Amino acid sequence: MSEKKQALLSAIRSEAVLTSDGQRLISPTGTSNRWLIDMRRIFMKAVLLDLLAEFFWDEYSEKLPFQVGGMETAAIPLLSAILLKSAARGTPVNGFIVRKERKTYGTGNLIEGVLTEEPIIIVDDVLNSGKSLEKVRVILERERREISSIFVLIDYRSTQGLAWRVAHDLQVHSLFALNELNLSLKKEALPASSTIFQNLWSFRSPDPNFFHRVPKSFPVVDNGRLYFGGDCGIFWCLDAFNGKPIWAVKVESVGHKNIWSTAAVHRGRVYFGSYDGNVYCLDAATGQEIWCFIGADWVGSSPALGADVGLLFIGLEFGVEGKRGSVVALDMETGEKVWEHMTARYTHASPIYWAERGIVACGSNDDELLLLDARSGNRYWRFRTNKNGASQKGSIRHAAAFDKIRGHVVTGCADGCIYIVDVASGEEVWSVITSNTIYTIPLIVGDLAFVPSSDKHLYILDLEKKELKKKIFCGSKLFSPPSLINGKIYFGSCGGLLYELSLESLSVTGTHQLPDAITNMVSYSQETKFFYVLTYVNELFAIDVGSAT
Repeated sequence: MSEKKQALLSAIRSEAVLTSDGQRLISPTGTSNRWLIDMRRIFMKAVLLDLLAEFFWDEYSEKLPFQVGGMETAAIPLLSAILLKSAARGTPVNGFIVRKERKTYGTGNLIEGVLTEEPIIIVDDVLNSGKSLEKVRVILERERREISSIFVLIDYRSTQGLAWRVAHDLQVHSLFALNELNLSLKKEALPASSTIFQNLWSFRSPDPNFFHRVPKSFPVVDNGRLYFGGDCGIFWCLDAFNGKPIWAVKVESVGHKNIWSTAAVHRGRVYFGSYDGNVYCLDAATGQEIWCFIGADWVGSSPALGADVGLLFIGLEFGVEGKRGSVVALDMETGEKVWEHMTARYTHASPIYWAERGIVACGSNDDELLLLDARSGNRYWRFRTNKNGASQKGSIRHAAAFDKIRGHVVTGCADGCIYIVDVASGEEVWSVITSNTIYTIPLIVGDLAFVPSSDKHLYILDLEKKELKKKIFCGSKLFSPPSLINGKIYFGSCGGLLYELSLESLSVTGTHQLPDAITNMVSYSQETKFFYVLTYVNELFAIDVGSAT
């Protein structure tokens, strides 16, 4: 080992390797770490940073031309030093930064800088599981680019990291291995089997709204066709087998939300709301309009169908002070209004219908959950939220879920609480407090409720024992409602990860990286056997999910 490299190794050992002796080192899951490596302490020293860039050029100077990129934020100092040294050497190269999450304003970039056609070298401080580099790989793949080589300072050579580079046939050059720092990983237990995810095709709806990273129009599959709405105001009908458009209907509204409503499909008709203030009923085969209800200013809510009573229930929003919202029932055949229950503030939440009891539950921005008679609209009760007393932050922004076994309704709330309310009395049975807004739909499976929160955890509640059974840290905000598909739970994160969860062990059994935040519910077709995942920028992925031993 050269004298310079030995000096760098000594500096990393003494300054960047932190141990739990005398201080607490917290992992992303909140547990304690025995040690961690903080390379920022090295990056903030000019001489050492310059030395790192020099080692990079020692490795790659004979491999020009190329361009260099890295993911925010750890790679940025190293990337900058490499670019500056390239200019000083008289061989300037192009550089770019990959964002962890898409910028929500301006141009909405995932990549800062301009990609060229030259080979790509990705730099990073450490390589452990490969999750961060996988995000880079997927985002570059979206731009039809590939990683040629990876340069990291410290290679942990973990089981996951080694499997990742083999799976994608990636060459990794590192300055040091973990054992050269006198560190080791805990023994990793290999799962008996793993889930294999494969992107089959994708479809991009144009002109997405980058600003609103929230649940939008979920993909709905029926009879080999897939329906969803886009920020651009187009409601799409795609062939569920290949993603080719069958028909498209354009709505016009002021602003850039347009269609966030998830469609309901029934007997050859498709129903949805739009921010043009209308509720539409279209022919599912042709897209021809059957009827249009024009009684609102905006509709962000999704319809719930009471086919047995011939009614569609949906939330409406108005631009009139003191009359901002309502829950309305429309005749499914004609679109005529049957009844309407007014709310003082917006009703963006979506209603849910319990046919056996003939009731409709819906939240609103009035900080309340309503229970209404499905046929008449008469109110049975109104449950007030705001358990934490947060001013004007107790709104319910999405659909609740009925626990039909116990006769309860479960809802998440902007005050960060999960409320379990008795259907008969409207009284709180119990509740769970999370650390941030809940903007998603609970999934109830037997005695368990699965509720994602924007505090980055999936909460699993035991409804029978009235206790929090488990919470799973996912690393980024969660808005995607969970789905039960083929006996497993699926949901997405704002980090672009699709999660698979075992219903038996309540542990993560697989993940799949997509380029953008997944804020919508995952759908599945028994006909195609495909999973459908729609990101918040209206890019739809058809995915094959299988197992390999």
